[in-house]
Amino acid sequence: MLTVLSTVITPRFYETDALGHINNAAIAAWFEVARVNLLESLSDSSGSATHWVLASLHIDFVAETLYGSDVIADVTSIKPGNSSLTVVCDMRQNGNLTVTGTAVLVHLGAGSKTSAPMPAVLRSRLNEVIQSLPAAETVSG
Repeated sequence: MLTVLSTVITPRFYETDALGHINNAAIAAWFEVARVNLLESLSDSSGSATHWVLASLHIDFVAETLYGSDVIADVTSIKPGNSSLTVVCDMRQNGNLTVTGTAVLVHLGAGSKTSAPMPAVLRSRLNEVIQSLPAAETVSG
């Protein structure tokens, strides 16, 4: 079942190598699409959900991701900090896990280039999303 935390990615030919494998850089971009979809789902009129920068990205390539079949990117865990957010995402193709990734995002204050605590309204919306995740995969803060 697809949710706001699921993103369908259709691999494009130019994202492949000569053997039809998806390029590692494309996988990183697909994780970004999944994270942005999550953040946009939290958006309100203040725009505070868009004031994030990527501080860290770790990707584990579990199996081949190939051209020709859609990939489902699922946000499986969200852990909010004071001014940070750790997002874990899995990618599956044809039902098989192919990639896992963990990203740490830092929230920036409006108009500044420094980290700032997450606004209460954003934290509240985030906690609603966290409650929708399966309990065994969710860490809330």
